[in-house]
Amino acid sequence: MREIEEIGNVEKRYEVLDMVGDGGQGDLFLGRDRRSGARVALKLQKARDLGPESNFSWAGRQLLKEGTRMMMLTEIQGIPEIIATRTHRGRRCLIMEFIEGRQLQNVLLAGRPVRHPENVASIIGQLCEILQEVHDRNLVHCDLKPENVIVQPDGSLRLIDMGHAIMAGEATSHERGTRGWASPEQSDACSQGLTRRADIFGLGCILLEMTVMRLPYGGLEERAEPGSPVLPADKLAELPPDFASLALWMVRWEAQERPADVREVFDRLRRHLPRLGSQRPSRRLRPDPTEYYRTHPPRL
Repeated sequence: MREIEEIGNVEKRYEVLDMVGDGGQGDLFLGRDRRSGARVALKLQKARDLGPESNFSWAGRQLLKEGTRMMMLTEIQGIPEIIATRTHRGRRCLIMEFIEGRQLQNVLLAGRPVRHPENVASIIGQLCEILQEVHDRNLVHCDLKPENVIVQPDGSLRLIDMGHAIMAGEATSHERGTRGWASPEQSDACSQGLTRRADIFGLGCILLEMTVMRLPYGGLEERAEPGSPVLPADKLAELPPDFASLALWMVRWEAQERPADVREVFDRLRRHLPRLGSQRPSRRLRPDPTEYYRTHPPRL
């Protein structure tokens, strides 16, 4: 509670209720808009440590850049709306739509391995729909992982945290994303710039993680190197036949060997999607991502 008391109210309009996340680029709080009573999410720059002022200023600029990128994605159904950017006690702050639901990582942990075709297709399919709109705005998310996906009570998915996002083709000077889910081209500076195929790699990692509970190329344990096996032989044998070739295609080491865009991925999943009005799967996740396609037609 000490941190909550310290930041108090943001410009006296937003009441801070609880800390809900502690990330590398900022701390996330649940708040309330005093005017409307609506709940909001507040991402606050981390307090300055003993490092130089230049580092603290750089971190503040990065948070504002994240806000700018989110504004580029306004009206995308699967991306939280950004309401405002503020400065509070010298720390930059983003005020965003609060998303009700559970992190995908917790949904998967409760049900893994997740291999029912409708469950798999509903999760990856919804992320394809969201990413298509992100990519249409020439952005690459760069940090796809279950921790950055929220499953809402109605089964619809929302993609959060644009802290690593970058314009497609923009050169990078350092690693970007999270080891285990980041594509090989994200692990170092990339003078050619990153493309949507980096996100397709991350999406393939989520597919592998839910079905065989293993990330490719050594995952979190070691830095991936060219020529490393995608998966150990026993995990390769566990891949569901309906998704094996797709998953391995998505995580090819060389970016140009992966699907060109998420529509190609979605087309391979389409036949596994639940039909409108169909019954829930016998073994369903909670919240149930198949609910989305049983009540909405595909958007791709």
